[in-house]
Amino acid sequence: MDQDQDYSREKKKMRLRRRVVSEPPEPSEEELQSMHEEMRRYRLRKICIIAAVLGTALLVFLLWNFISSRAHYDTVEIVWQKDAAGESSSEFQDFGLGILQYGKDGMSYLDRSGKTVWNYGYSMRNPSVTINGKYGAIADLKSQTAYIFNEDGVQGTVQTNLSILNLTVSSHGVLALVLDDTDASYIYFYDKTGLKLDIKVKTALAGEGYPLDLSLSPTGTGLAVSIVYMDQGSMQSRIAFYNFDVGKTEADRVVGFFKYGEMLFPEIRYLTDQLVCAFGDSKAFLYSLANEAQPKQIAEIVCEKEIQSVFSSEDTIAIVEREDGGKYRLHLYDTTGKESMSAEIPFAYTHGEFSGDYLVFYDEAECLVLDRSGKEKFHGNLEGTTKKLYFLSGSRLLQFSNQGLREIKLK
Repeated sequence: MDQDQDYSREKKKMRLRRRVVSEPPEPSEEELQSMHEEMRRYRLRKICIIAAVLGTALLVFLLWNFISSRAHYDTVEIVWQKDAAGESSSEFQDFGLGILQYGKDGMSYLDRSGKTVWNYGYSMRNPSVTINGKYGAIADLKSQTAYIFNEDGVQGTVQTNLSILNLTVSSHGVLALVLDDTDASYIYFYDKTGLKLDIKVKTALAGEGYPLDLSLSPTGTGLAVSIVYMDQGSMQSRIAFYNFDVGKTEADRVVGFFKYGEMLFPEIRYLTDQLVCAFGDSKAFLYSLANEAQPKQIAEIVCEKEIQSVFSSEDTIAIVEREDGGKYRLHLYDTTGKESMSAEIPFAYTHGEFSGDYLVFYDEAECLVLDRSGKEKFHGNLEGTTKKLYFLSGSRLLQFSNQGLREIKLK
């Protein structure tokens, strides 16, 4: 028994010795302070390295941006080209991350290298295209056929009993068609598969008025319409706003309208879900739909001379006025109606549009490229008969022409 007790005592002593050997002594206050100081210096070095890397990257970006903003290009270099495919009368529009090519016999979606992603054949006498974000639609005006498509191809087909006069589409694929009846016009709505929705708007020239142009909101719940109507023998105009969500309790879904006398508004566009611009023959008006149930006019843009063309992006409105001597003047406005830039366009262009970070104006041969501050980046002639220019990045762009497709670089 004594031997067992001795053995147990020795075992406890051995465990105690091991514990004493394996457990380090508590560091002193000076040692702890030194360790904290070393950790602080390590973290500071790490922060300095990260800041230096980010600062260098920012400096390179600013330097590149500074050089690019001052660059002016005088010549054009052809990077690659290929022969024309499809109809020589084809038209082109920006769509998604590429280009939509369309004509009387069909349409194709091309990527940024000019490669065909998909194509679709049809027969139309007067094709008209509308695009909103990731969805688009094409209809044969004065006929009865329309197609809804996205970047994956045609998603729906619409056949009507009445002639199609106009169309607009939402970024979710909702299609609105203006259809012509004997004594009135109707606006019918369809989902992205072509299924007719249980919504319609009736208009008559002697009553509600005739829709001159229309635009669906990106979500498809709002509709803005430029309307002309007769009042005591005089042609009048108004802008009407419909809403198929918050406007369910309103007569004919109308949530607001604005009268403008004899001024006509041939174009109206949703810039965003909460902002609409109506382009008149001498003025443009901006409307806020922050409150969908109560549209509000927030700005008026007065045009002193004849309007040549208008185009817009989500945050910028471009209006070009005709000047004497065959010249034109571009005016840019922000979404408050304040003018941000003015520049001369020295030739009678056929196309004017935003493309990437630039504004481009061109006809079949001549081309002018401006940045958004109005600085000229390029002005000269391009080979071939230009039908569409599409900026890729920097000074590289695609040129679509009757002769073919080429990537060109401004130098």
